Amino acid sequence: MPKYRVEQTITLYGGELILNAAQASARAHNLEPVANKKGRYTIVSPVQFKAGEVIVIPGEPDKALGQRLSKLDKVAGERNAE
Repeated sequence: MPKYRVEQTITLYGGELILNAAQASARAHNLEPVANKKGRYTIVSPVQFKAGEVIVIPGEPDKALGQRLSKLDKVAGERNAE
């Protein structure tokens, strides 16, 4: 699944996300962990992400959301510094 960098503050109202532990703990009251899927959460209340954060959204974001995100491409041999 592709990773996206948030370019402008976004608010997500539903769906699933894959987040790191720090992101999830800061938003724990708005998320519910998906059983047997490490790092995957269902949004139960709106969550916000600020510019610069990296998130994983299963599937393709809609056009409006896509304008506020940048897809991160992996280059062979490089590791993400997240």
